[in-house]
Amino acid sequence: MNDDNPYAAPQSSPQPPPLQHAHGDDRCWRDGAELLVRPGADLPRSCVKCGDPASEYRSRTFYWHSPWLYLLILLHMVVYLIVALIVRKPASHQVGLCARHQGQRRNFILMAWLSLVPLIGGFMFERGGMILLGVLLFLVMLFWGLLGMRVLKPKKITPELAVYAGVSPRLLASLPRYPHRRD
Repeated sequence: MNDDNPYAAPQSSPQPPPLQHAHGDDRCWRDGAELLVRPGADLPRSCVKCGDPASEYRSRTFYWHSPWLYLLILLHMVVYLIVALIVRKPASHQVGLCARHQGQRRNFILMAWLSLVPLIGGFMFERGGMILLGVLLFLVMLFWGLLGMRVLKPKKITPELAVYAGVSPRLLASLPRYPHRRD
């Protein structure tokens, strides 16, 4: 007879199953303060910001393009956006965040959305100073929110390797050193 009651409340939260990797242990490394990962490989089940156990583990896609493309902004913003969308390189990974950093990220996303409030408010008062202040607050809140909501900062993405900054030193310390010389 089966003692499992399908209607009973859960007694504890189940632990996620261990990851199965096609590449074995050669999926992510550290190199100084940078995290090196094969595109498509999953990261350890730790928060990438502090190294604590992750309460959220999601697939995220990161994009990178050469920093030289930012010079196209001097030509025209629309030209830069079109070229950047065409030449960007993607890398997807399962990435973990702890509850604290998940909440901080949510607050930065909220700040980016709420940046519209001073912009709309500035135009509602229809005065030059208020419009300027509204636009300035909009830009500051938007960029601060966009920078704060980043999970990892891509430094370079190639078909063989993705390099990220902004990773917890504790998480990096748990990873092996990168065995090959990087260019």
